[in-house]
Amino acid sequence: MQELVSIIVPVYRVECYLPKCVDSLRRQTYKDIEILLVDDGSPDDCGKLCDLYAKEDGRIRVIHKKNGGLSDARNIAIPKALGQYITFVDSDDWVSEFYVGNLYKAIKKDEADLACSWFENVYEEQRERWRGTNIMTDYQCLSSHDCLKRMFYQNEVECCAWGKLYRKEIIADLQYPVGKLYEDIPVTYECIKRAKKIAVISNIDYFYLQRDTSIQYQEFNPKKLDGVEHCRKMMEAVKEDYPDLVPAAECRYLSTVCNILFQINEEKYGRERQQLWSEVKKYRKSVLANSEARKKGRVAAAVSYMGYKVMRSIYMLTQSRGKYKGANLQK
Repeated sequence: MQELVSIIVPVYRVECYLPKCVDSLRRQTYKDIEILLVDDGSPDDCGKLCDLYAKEDGRIRVIHKKNGGLSDARNIAIPKALGQYITFVDSDDWVSEFYVGNLYKAIKKDEADLACSWFENVYEEQRERWRGTNIMTDYQCLSSHDCLKRMFYQNEVECCAWGKLYRKEIIADLQYPVGKLYEDIPVTYECIKRAKKIAVISNIDYFYLQRDTSIQYQEFNPKKLDGVEHCRKMMEAVKEDYPDLVPAAECRYLSTVCNILFQINEEKYGRERQQLWSEVKKYRKSVLANSEARKKGRVAAAVSYMGYKVMRSIYMLTQSRGKYKGANLQK
């Protein structure tokens, strides 16, 4: 007998994207679902759209609330979810018809606590290149230790909340940090740590829309340093929880530092730039010496010895190339 899966969708200022998202959820081949649309005080017509969807489809429930941000929307929805399993979808993204079904099959294969699939970055002028399949690909059942190692090395496991199916028990009492950016990082770490088994498949069932208003492409502001702080705290936790994974966590930390450092374009943020550059110099030797680190990370560590300006030029060139080709970028 199939079990109920709750799909939590925080909704805010996505009036033109919401229909594609919700339609993709309603087409799921796995039918035992409920869709929780959380209207986070959206000033456009999102709230009305959510109510219309609920009238059309009995599997849809709507939660209207004052604006509190993505974390707050998730935190309010989790205890209201009726499913034995929970997954998240952002309201400007969409999924293949097999998204829930593949994750559910993966989690049930070895009675895991968490399942992860993969995604494709899609730009507004570009169509997705992949089509879903209901055949699980490259199934693996990992321990918490091995899954975290994969996540730190960014090896087909990422920190994002979406693209995963959680047994409700491992996430029910957790809170996404309200008012913080890159809020997925600490909760994803804790969920993987709690899980006895994690099922990982390489099916591309999630389509992550990269738009100009996405965090990655917004102009730098000091709030983006939340990502660095989350990764620093995660790195400190690893020293206690999995000491042998410290080198891997340092790789993930340096990747985040570089990602945010090279978003700084204005001189008024010179102090923040210097602080982040100091972190690059602090951890580059460790990453360069780590034979398990991603080639991209080791190259970046090596290039950093040529100085900030050279490293920035090369980094920006590779990021621009990735954008036009639709390559997967760090969230």
